[in-house]
Order: sequence, then structure tokens, then C-alpha cells
Amino acid sequence: MSNTPLPPEITPAQAISDAAGLVTEHVAHRNEPGPPSSQRGDPVRPLPRVGAGFIGAYMFTYFGLNLVMLMPALFSLAYKVQVIDPTGKHTSLGLVIGLGSILGLIAGPVAGVLADGTRLRWGRRRPWLVAGLLLAALGALIIALVSSIALMVVGWSISQLAVAVISAGFNPVLAERVPSAQRGRVGALGGVSAALAGVGASLFGSFLTGSMLLLFLTPCVVFALGLLIFLPILKDEPAPAGTVVPSLAEVFRSFLFNPRQHSDFALVFIGKFLLQFGFTFFSTYQLYFLLDRLGSTPEEAGRKLAAAGGISLVALMSFAVLGGFLSDRLRRRKPFIYLAAALIATGLITVAVADSITMFILGGTLLSAGTGAFTSVDLAMATDLLPEPDKAGKYMGIYYLSSGIPGVIAPIVAPLVIGLGGGGNYAALFTCGAILAAGTAITTARIRSVR
Repeated sequence: MSNTPLPPEITPAQAISDAAGLVTEHVAHRNEPGPPSSQRGDPVRPLPRVGAGFIGAYMFTYFGLNLVMLMPALFSLAYKVQVIDPTGKHTSLGLVIGLGSILGLIAGPVAGVLADGTRLRWGRRRPWLVAGLLLAALGALIIALVSSIALMVVGWSISQLAVAVISAGFNPVLAERVPSAQRGRVGALGGVSAALAGVGASLFGSFLTGSMLLLFLTPCVVFALGLLIFLPILKDEPAPAGTVVPSLAEVFRSFLFNPRQHSDFALVFIGKFLLQFGFTFFSTYQLYFLLDRLGSTPEEAGRKLAAAGGISLVALMSFAVLGGFLSDRLRRRKPFIYLAAALIATGLITVAVADSITMFILGGTLLSAGTGAFTSVDLAMATDLLPEPDKAGKYMGIYYLSSGIPGVIAPIVAPLVIGLGGGGNYAALFTCGAILAAGTAITTARIRSVR
């Protein structure tokens, strides 16, 4: 399981799959009799170093996976919805993304548990990667061909199921095949691939609006090419006969904790939930903002979003690296959360009043700088606040939910805000997002166990 921060555009299915993986790992270790193998004297076979070929294939495959997730979420779904339902596009898009993501929320834990116990001759990860690709292609094909919002919900539900299935096969690769001395580097390069996919999603989409089939199936083709390179070099065996696989009931129960008893951890969870909620308002409706407020065509909007994304990526990475260094050096977490909340709120307010692409890019850059400042310390602060450090898998799995759940709820709530005052009220939507981001500073101030 990678310890790299979640990309801000991550989908609910991916977030829940990451959470389920951590919780499943916790439950499995809890169910093991006796002390861990490292304390029993059992031999532990060291993992061989991975070469440039493996790392390159891993990066390209991860790029394809993120393109499968992000190109529809950031561009393609919004484009298709406004073609089918131009007058009710805000509500329809919210329903497609919100309702369609519910299946991914449920499927993540199930896929993770089943993948860990898979004992097919072809291995326990490869079958899930291939099955996920086929599901992704099916979901994309349905979305591309249908002409109703209800059937788009069906297609996006299948696509989110596909992400959960793919993640069950791909997420464990870093821990199972990459030695610890290389995991930080490989994980960071994977993060770069995800970021590039986020920038490329809108750019690629802007050139494919002439064909719905190409618009929705291209990410699947890119991911398929990645698998053609990656699967032959991926060493994968069936699950060992003695593998402890927790029941689904145990996994779902492990997502529960007492927020009154562990109030600091509950507050850091709520803080990230609020921040992600506000960010989802922006990422879901930014295309429509450019179309309606700035008068761009879909093709122009896609290219403008890609340009804004490239600039924002530099800001995000700069603040993430600098924030992480300074946080460790100063031994402070909370000031960086305050800075992040202020930058994100300011960025959303700037976009809310933007009347030019320059103002939009400025707001997006401030938002991304704040996201970078937040991701530089949020996992560290959550780790500092673990109620039971010996159950890190459980509580970090719960923490991941703070990113996944807003991806389901925010798109459904957003049309109610946009509709205020007669409709098209993006200023109200992004202002609400700014208020939610500011709420993160309030929850952080109430945390007592870290500085």
C-alpha cells in the first residue's frame, strides 16, 4: 500500500479501496495467532530491487489507471451530460457522479478482501487488473452510447466498480514487489504519474469531443497498453494456503470508532472531510464555470483547464515539498493546516468572482498551493493523532474515508447551491466551498494533542 498522499481529484472508489486495504491489513494481522513472524524468528525473504523497466511500466500503468479515473470525472462526464441535458446539466451531473460512486464505496472493501485471498494459477493480482480493465471498458462503452441520464448513472457505477477492482490488484504491488528502500522513490514517481494524468485528462478530452466513443474509451486503451507492458514483468503468485482473509463483516466493523473517546482524531477527520467537500465543488463544476461564466467552448475549456492544471501542479508540488520539510524541521503541523485552509478558501473566493481566465487560473493556483500545503502534513498529523498506534492500519483506513465520502455527497448537494437565485450561481457554490475550507482551520484549532 502506497503511503503517498491522495491526489485531490481522487475518486471515491479509489479512496475507499485504499481505506479498505489498510483496514483489511489491520484485521488480518489482528487475527494472526501469536506474535508477528519477525518476532517468531520465521525467515523473511528480502524483495529484490526493481529495475528501471519495472518502474517505467509501473508509472505508465498508474498513469493509465488515473486517466481512467480522472478523465471522466474532470471532463468527459460533464461534457456528455451537457450534450444530453443542457438545461438540467448541473443536477444531472451531480446525480451521475454522486449516485454512480455509491457502488464504488461498497465494492472497495469487498474487492480488497477477495483479491487478498485469490488463489488462481495466474496469481492473485493479475486477474483483478484484467477484470477491472474489462469492466472499465464496459462502463465507458455504456456511457458513450446511451442518451439518458439514468443509463449514464449505470455506466458510471460500472466504471467505479472497475476502479475498485483494479485498485484491489494494483495497490498492493508497491508493498509486495518493491523493497522498502525503493518504495518512497517508486511511490513518488507514481504520484507524478497521477498528477500528469490529472493535467492530461482535460487536454486529451478537449481533442476528442468529436467522438463519444474515443472520448470515453481512450483512457481504457491507455491503461490496456500499460497492462500489456506491466503484466508480463509482474511477479505474481496465488495467495499462500495459510493466508488469513478477514470476513467482510470484520472489515466493515473495523471502520467504526468512538469519536467522543478519540476527539482529536475525529477532528482531523472532519477537517479533511470539509476541505475535500469544498474542493469537490470546484473539480466537479469547473468545466461548466468556463462554459457558462467565461463563454468558452468545450474544446477551449478543456485546453484552458489543462493549462491551469499545469501551473497549479507546480504550485501544488512546491508547497507540498516545502511544507513537508518545514513541518518536520519546525516540528509543527497546525500552522500548515491554517495556511492550507486560508489558501484554499482564498482560491475558491477568487474563482467565485473571476471574470477572466487569468483570474480563474490565479484562483486555481492558490487552491492547488493550499492543497500542497495540506498534503504535506495531513498524513503526518493523522499519524500523530492515532488513538491506538498499534492499530495504525485501522485508523488510517478510516482517515482515507474523509476523501472518499465527499466525492459521493458533494456532487449531489452542489446543484442545490448553484440553483440559488435562479440558477448558474457558481459564486455561491465556490463561496460555500471556501467556507467549508475555512472550517478546517476551526477543527484544527480545537485539536489539543499536536502543535
